[in-house]
Amino acid sequence: MTTDMINQILDGMARGTLIGIGAAFWIMGLAAIWKWFLGVMKRFLHWINPKWFQPKTEETDKN
Repeated sequence: MTTDMINQILDGMARGTLIGIGAAFWIMGLAAIWKWFLGVMKRFLHWINPKWFQPKTEETDKN
């Protein structure tokens, strides 16, 4: 193994690590944005028609 080959391997490892860290941050950021967006849409739908989100009542008085 020559020093040039070792340098290429180390350079590839460093680039792969940086790309992996960057991709992980992008994926977490997209997940956070989608979670926020879906929460906003749920609150908007609840504001439009609150009847959709009322819990169903069960008749517990029956013997």
